[in-house]
Amino acid sequence: MPKVYKKIFKEEKIGNIETLLIGSAAGAISSTATFPLEVARKHMQVGAVSGRLIYKNVLHALASILEQEGIQGLYRGLGPSCVKLVPAAGISFMCYEACKRILVEKEEEE
Repeated sequence: MPKVYKKIFKEEKIGNIETLLIGSAAGAISSTATFPLEVARKHMQVGAVSGRLIYKNVLHALASILEQEGIQGLYRGLGPSCVKLVPAAGISFMCYEACKRILVEKEEEE
């Protein structure tokens, strides 16, 4: 890691790698846990746009996808989704923690 980044992360207390990794892990876990609902929602949207209502509700969509495609069908597309979401979640969490730290330090000074 270049010296400039080390200075920003350690001396300036804007954030740190641990916070980034924790946020990224949280993003990966939450995305994996909720991804079947996203798949069901997308299947229902495609059916509605094409004018064919295939599924009665979310549970029916989940059961149908599981029956037709198996567990892999519920997680199809998780990889590309995580490529986008994991860094974004990590950066968002790191910025949140940095802003919180700045505000707490400001309150303590007053």
